[in-house]
Amino acid sequence: MFWCIVIPLGNGRLGAQVLGQVPEEVIILNEDRIWSGSLNDPDNKNCSKALPAFREYVWQDDLYNAQATADAECMATPISQQVYQTAGNLSLATSHSGIISNYNHSLDFTTAISTTTYAYDGVQYTRTAFASHPDNVIVIRMSANTTGLISFNASFETPMSIPVSATFSANGGNLTMTGQGTAMYGLPGSINFVVTAEFTVSGTMAEVKATSDVTPTLSISNADEALIVIAIDTNYVRYNDLSADPHEKVTQTLANVRGKTFNDMLQTHVEDHSSLFGRVNISLGIPSSNTFLPTNIRKNLEDGPDADQDIFALYAQYGRYLGIASSRKTEPSNLQGIWNQVLSPDWGSKHTININQQMNSWFAEPLNVAETLDPLWSLISDVAERGKLDALETYNISRGWVCHHNTGIWRDSAPIDAAFYGFWPYAPAWLLQHMYEHYAFNPDPGSSFLKVTAYPLMKSLSEFYMDFLVEAPLDLEPNGHIVPNPSMSPEHGIGNYNDTNVSLTYGQSVPVLFALHGCSLLRDLFNHTAEFATILGVDSEFAANLSMMHDRLIPFRIGSLGQIQEWARDYDSNGPFTHISQLYGLFPGAQIDPRFNETLAHAANVSLLLRGDSSAGWPTAWRANLFARLLQGETAYYYMTRLISRYSYDNLWSINSVFQIDGNFGVFSGSSAVAEMILQSHNGEIHLLPAIPSSWTQGSASGLRARGGFTLDIIWSGGVLSSAMLTSTLGTFTRVRYNGTAIDLSVQRNGSVILKLSDFQ
Repeated sequence: MFWCIVIPLGNGRLGAQVLGQVPEEVIILNEDRIWSGSLNDPDNKNCSKALPAFREYVWQDDLYNAQATADAECMATPISQQVYQTAGNLSLATSHSGIISNYNHSLDFTTAISTTTYAYDGVQYTRTAFASHPDNVIVIRMSANTTGLISFNASFETPMSIPVSATFSANGGNLTMTGQGTAMYGLPGSINFVVTAEFTVSGTMAEVKATSDVTPTLSISNADEALIVIAIDTNYVRYNDLSADPHEKVTQTLANVRGKTFNDMLQTHVEDHSSLFGRVNISLGIPSSNTFLPTNIRKNLEDGPDADQDIFALYAQYGRYLGIASSRKTEPSNLQGIWNQVLSPDWGSKHTININQQMNSWFAEPLNVAETLDPLWSLISDVAERGKLDALETYNISRGWVCHHNTGIWRDSAPIDAAFYGFWPYAPAWLLQHMYEHYAFNPDPGSSFLKVTAYPLMKSLSEFYMDFLVEAPLDLEPNGHIVPNPSMSPEHGIGNYNDTNVSLTYGQSVPVLFALHGCSLLRDLFNHTAEFATILGVDSEFAANLSMMHDRLIPFRIGSLGQIQEWARDYDSNGPFTHISQLYGLFPGAQIDPRFNETLAHAANVSLLLRGDSSAGWPTAWRANLFARLLQGETAYYYMTRLISRYSYDNLWSINSVFQIDGNFGVFSGSSAVAEMILQSHNGEIHLLPAIPSSWTQGSASGLRARGGFTLDIIWSGGVLSSAMLTSTLGTFTRVRYNGTAIDLSVQRNGSVILKLSDFQ
């Protein structure tokens, strides 16, 4: 399985998977806006008329007919969304079919450079590759330690239909592939793209010949060195504008770098990448000879991760690397980041926004690469545009906007797949939590992000939910609570009604503000929106109405098994499952906190134990985060070891049924897993080493960010804090906790304070 061996390269828009094969190297190529289909209006115009009947079924606990009504009257047309697609492959075929030795296939995180080396017939061959963000190209150099021996045939291949969806040409020193995203689910393909690889060779005997016998091919022979520069672009401007000329864009990109040497482009690339990646350093445990082994061996050592503690630091940095490579300026990373080799990937490689897209974003703030969230802000803004019509046509609500559990390049917002999965209008509340966190990590009240981007979107979304919430019948909720109806726990069934597994009810724990456990998405949204209104000095009456509404919402409920109740009714559906959305309030939210409410923390722990382990990467990473928030370092470490040893490929990509990137981001993201074990900063405190496992007896982390506008460098030894340096970007007050003791600090703008163990004794 090639997922195991590929090295992923990316500049945020272009992706390349380097297989490292001999004799034929294959580079799988992606551009993040090559998708199937075209723009359409998927909203079901019947839904708003059917909602009263749907809600009545829910009140009567007739969940079979409730779900059947939603399936019949509320789902999108087509029922499935469009998918992310590959451009195709670049093949570099040599004649090296004999015995290969001294083979190495590696990736340097610090420079984002892939290197493949091997010896053949007494000659050492080297392939070096990177994806440059500043120059907007993928660069490959093929060289050897003996002159005149670089010879190979280069050609494009694609799974798209030829010549219907793709054509090839070879001319001079260029190979070009022209294509179009395919038709899918009844919608014609409309995203046109061009891929051009420009070949430059050196050497007195070097030749480049173009042939077109069957497949257009460039034959390179007798070169000292070959330089390949790849540009890819599309006609996409935004979801409703496909007016760009991909030929013109590719031509201009190549013209901009023509004349630059390999070393020129390499230096520009490394400086750019290092400016982001170099902000954070992490070391865990004591380096040993195992530290320098290949990852396929390191992850499977006989003594497990205990034999190689620093693999957790490597994994954490890998998440940062993947984020930088797959999310800069254009599209946010999708289910597979930016790397996909087929036309119809599992789950469409879409932006799944009932947990996965959020996991893709957790790492960015604390791991000091907040710039990788810029594409997410653009996606949310676009979805909000389309979601206004969805709110009106699906729910007959004229204020605000909405979307459901998936979106993609066309920014679709309607419910898809089936009501069991898709009739969940709470995804935007979860997405906008990231906007609040973006401000929390750099709380500058004068920022344009707060005033121009975050607050308008949060206010508009809050208006939708204010009109969406309904008063529950008094025989169900005698205290006059207002609840969301419909509601569900993402992808988790309540049980069988008429031999059908159902998920829809009212008052589920994730969407409801104060619903069942008081840590819901809507509570965070309403509270944060009101907070932003106060900071900006606007909309005081609106903020007061938000506060009044959340006082009428269902409080925490602890179920019959001692668990955080997942629904307003205590349904018997608490067993093993991947999703554990009812604990959003524990992580990534912060309203269940074992430091301040042991009762709720205990109930959250019961919920986790009932859910059990998972047999995939992303839910395992999620559990590691949750247990870190419960300050259970050993249990978080247990899930981290499972994630690396059981649910990672040899190249450390995360395993679901296929590669799924959110498992990698979930490791060291948001306030997650390894980061949560080293540093937490919610609820007004910076908590040092809150969940360090006994195996991490010593370590250090520099450049981590904390809420309130702080950057921290932390060192510990023998499981005990040695020092922590806090640097404030804004000059603010904070409280710092270590080992049960909290102290108050005021730090000047751009000033630093160094804390020692003695400060907490």
